[in-house]
Amino acid sequence: MSTRRFAIVTPNFYPRVCGIGDNSLRLAQELQRRQHEVMIFSRTPAERHPEAANLPVHGAAGRLPSLVAQHLVGAIEGFRPTEIVLQYTNQLWNAWRFGSFAPALLMRRLQRTGARLTVIAHEPFLSWLSRPDLLIAGLLQRAQLAMLVRQCQRFFVTTDTRAGIVAPLLRMAGAVAPEVIRIGSNALPIERRPDPSGGPKIGFFSTAAVGKRYDVVLDAFERIVAEIPAAELVLMGDLGPPHHPNVRAVHDAVSRHPAGAKIRLTGRLSLVEVARETATLDLYLFPMETGANTRSSTLPGALGSGIPTVAVRGVETDLALFRDGENVAFADEMTGPAFATAALRLLRDPSAAARVGEGGRRLYAEQLSWARIGDRLLAD
Repeated sequence: MSTRRFAIVTPNFYPRVCGIGDNSLRLAQELQRRQHEVMIFSRTPAERHPEAANLPVHGAAGRLPSLVAQHLVGAIEGFRPTEIVLQYTNQLWNAWRFGSFAPALLMRRLQRTGARLTVIAHEPFLSWLSRPDLLIAGLLQRAQLAMLVRQCQRFFVTTDTRAGIVAPLLRMAGAVAPEVIRIGSNALPIERRPDPSGGPKIGFFSTAAVGKRYDVVLDAFERIVAEIPAAELVLMGDLGPPHHPNVRAVHDAVSRHPAGAKIRLTGRLSLVEVARETATLDLYLFPMETGANTRSSTLPGALGSGIPTVAVRGVETDLALFRDGENVAFADEMTGPAFATAALRLLRDPSAAARVGEGGRRLYAEQLSWARIGDRLLAD
């Protein structure tokens, strides 16, 4: 296989905390493992990641998306890439709710490099909502995405559900058909190593952003600890800015929780520390309203370490991949009692927990590992 030169354009990169930035790191490392040349392009601040000292990074200054894009053009052209991969969100470089045409204009200008242009859309556009400003935002973001995709040779989304949603827009725009690329774990999974001396340890990793159901986790844990008093709960990761209402709400709920003494908040962790903490768990909770899905960068970490996981069937759940009792345990609904019931079923039945954990490990290896994602990106 001939060596390719990949320019990966991402919303943020280290030291700024960003899930897509970390995704770009792992994707770049997989490409480097295959002997390709890779460089990361983002907005400032952006510097080499501690886990990838040999991965070059370029940060472009600019307070507006148009300025960031303008500054990136010359830097990317100077790298002389054969492939350009844009990690797209509908608010790339903080374009606020109305988005920006800067990504489409960036890719149009980069056509002159002769590189193959690929877009991976992590957040394509807003859903239609009744507020006038959000209706306008949704319309603008669809127009921006249609213009962007017309510039590229390949366009990926991260779930089959999203492929179905964007396909009509792309047909109307005369653009390429959407493909699906899974999202891997930013914290590379390691072998499970639970502590047999303590009670069962239950974990959840997330920020306190909208849709991250800490209320469900805390309610479920109250019911679990009533049945298994030795149980512990670990809330992993940086919740977000301390002054944010959602972050304050989580801290307040933990302080008032009947089993608050058995709840530990880790605070910000490095990717290596997240992997190590996850590997100590006996059970992982994934209370995302979209359900078990292939666009999460946290779920694959638990699956890859063989941690039995509780989630729900949601609008983005691919039931051909996620199977109840085989590689995940589905709660009946997004409530504390439902999650507690599913969790207790596994905690009381070690053979069932082992079966689900091993099934999750197989799912990771076959569909969500970076090797499989690399295969998908490199396929012609």
